[in-house]
Amino acid sequence: MSHIEPVIRAARESDADPIAKLHAESWRTSARGIMSDRYLNDDVYDDRRQVWRTRLSDPDSGYLTLVAVQRDGLHGFICFRLDGDDSWGTLLDNLHVDPELCGRGMGESLMRVGVSQVEQLRPGRPLHLLVFEANPRAQRFYERLGGRRVETVTMHLPEGNRAAPAFRYVWDAPVTLQPWPRRD
Repeated sequence: MSHIEPVIRAARESDADPIAKLHAESWRTSARGIMSDRYLNDDVYDDRRQVWRTRLSDPDSGYLTLVAVQRDGLHGFICFRLDGDDSWGTLLDNLHVDPELCGRGMGESLMRVGVSQVEQLRPGRPLHLLVFEANPRAQRFYERLGGRRVETVTMHLPEGNRAAPAFRYVWDAPVTLQPWPRRD
C-alpha cells in the first residue's frame, strides 16, 4: 500500500469481489478457531462473494457499505444494516481492514465516516454490533471508541448449523464515538 491516505467512498457493485476477498482474508486471520478450518480454507471466499454480489447488486437492500481504496486497491470496508433491530437500532454488520494494515487508523476512519453517514440516514437511532467472544482485539477496538458491552448472545455462523458466543456492543442515540487515545 502506498503512503497516500485512502479514499472512503460508497461501495459499488464492482467492489463485490474485492470486498469478498478482503472479508475472507480477514476471517482467515481473526476467526481461526471460531469457524472451521474447512470453511476458512475452502469455502469462505465463494460464500462471501455470493453475499457481497447479492448485497451490492440491490440498491434497496437496506445496507450502507463504504470502502477504503487507494491506487493499489481496496484495503478496508464497513457495512451497516440500517434497520437492523427495532430495539438496538442500526447493526454494524462488518468492519474489516487488510490484516497487514490493522492498527494504523483505517478502521477508526471507516467507523467515523460510516457513523456520520448512518446518522444522516437514520438520525437519532442507536448502533449495535456483535463481536466474537474469542476476539479480544476487536473488543478493545470498539471499547476505545465508546462501545458498551451489554450482553452475551449466540451468533450464528455462515457455515451450516454452527454458532459461537459473542458480545453485543452498543452506542446510544445519537451515536457519538469517543476520541481515539493518542499513542506517544
